[in-house]
Amino acid sequence: MKFIPLCFLISLLVLFNTKPLQGAEPEPEPVVDIEGNPLQPEVGYYAWPLWGNSGGITLGHTRNKTCPLDVILDPKSIGVALFFTPPVDLGFIPTLTDLTISIRILSPCSQYSKIWKTSKVGSELWFVSTGGTAGDILSKFKIVNLEGDIYSFKYCPTKVYGTPCKSVGTFVDTDGTKVLAIGEGIDEPYYVRFHKSSTFPLRKHQDMSIV
Repeated sequence: MKFIPLCFLISLLVLFNTKPLQGAEPEPEPVVDIEGNPLQPEVGYYAWPLWGNSGGITLGHTRNKTCPLDVILDPKSIGVALFFTPPVDLGFIPTLTDLTISIRILSPCSQYSKIWKTSKVGSELWFVSTGGTAGDILSKFKIVNLEGDIYSFKYCPTKVYGTPCKSVGTFVDTDGTKVLAIGEGIDEPYYVRFHKSSTFPLRKHQDMSIV
């Protein structure tokens, strides 16, 4: 009986071992709405706050009241629909994946795109603004699952070093406006549930204006 060298056996084990290495990133799961259905690319969804039954995401003037508009919370309305575009069409919106997020609403800043981007307003503070470009580093956001159908947004571009990696929370501007932001002064993520906009009829009291 011939003996096979130990180094050859180890090489074979490494070659045919298909088990993922420990520490590898988990496979992304579908983001689901409040009805348990996976979010779909290029379909509008409201992002309703977890805490409270009113207020939604929209666009508004902050800082110097100039363009582009920033992403804010409006306590007087249910907000406007968000649209998500993944880098690869899987038939659903995945968690933990770089996404392009846009708010397609008429505004006085029509020369700017409605794609989310980070905009630096302080040494360690960034507002979530608009005027972004699909695929650009500043416009790569992720959706992170807390549990069940509860999610938050995160700015953490995949495999891009030297950029912030932080959860999106809220920052109260000087005039009292709550702006989606990351960095200094952000205590916790802004948790949301998603609702497909086409299944929610517009109410008479819904305010679709820019704040």
